[in-house]
Amino acid sequence: MISEAARSSSSRHNSTVLSSEQQFQNLHHPFGLMQDEAASERDPLIVPPPTIWTKFNEKYRFGKLILVAAGCTGILVVMLSVLGGLGVYKNVRYRNEAGISSIGKTKYKGDSWGSATSEGFTMGGQGDGTYYDPGVGLTSCGGQFTASNMIVALNSYDYGNYADPNQSPVCGACIIVTGPLGTAKATIQDMCPSTGCGRGSLDLSPAVFSQVGDLTEGRIAVNWTHC
Repeated sequence: MISEAARSSSSRHNSTVLSSEQQFQNLHHPFGLMQDEAASERDPLIVPPPTIWTKFNEKYRFGKLILVAAGCTGILVVMLSVLGGLGVYKNVRYRNEAGISSIGKTKYKGDSWGSATSEGFTMGGQGDGTYYDPGVGLTSCGGQFTASNMIVALNSYDYGNYADPNQSPVCGACIIVTGPLGTAKATIQDMCPSTGCGRGSLDLSPAVFSQVGDLTEGRIAVNWTHC
């Protein structure tokens, strides 16, 4: 039988051998000293505390999209508010350069008289004078013009209601337009909708408007009569 002293000596020897092997592995391991399995386990990630945005995103299915849309809307509201505070929407020059001088309520008292038939044109009137670019397409009378042509768009009341707007007897009629700065001769080639032109009003090409008023004004008082 193995004595107790022999067992103790063998145990110490094995411990010494294992210790030497472990030291050898630690010395040649690429990461240096090897740690215990328990000690080498990665520490859990630190999760930040939830915020109102993360809670909202978790609560609603499309929370992230809602937050993005709300952010874009907020930016747009701020931009519009800044522009409004700077008075851009009330700036006449800006409205005119944007091509919206004929949009809005009529400013001056409008009226018209006379008649337009296939036999003759004897109409006249007074009201607002605005301007637009006729080069965006065909006019109501079926023609194609540019901003340099001496033409006008007659208000829908005086233009008349026709299944084919080209058949209106006012098409091609010659009129004399008088404004604050002068008089110009032009022909009726288009119709101005009632949203921007009341009875007696005219929407002029820039060429006509520049002869009877200041383009920066956008909307002026005019009167007109047949040639």
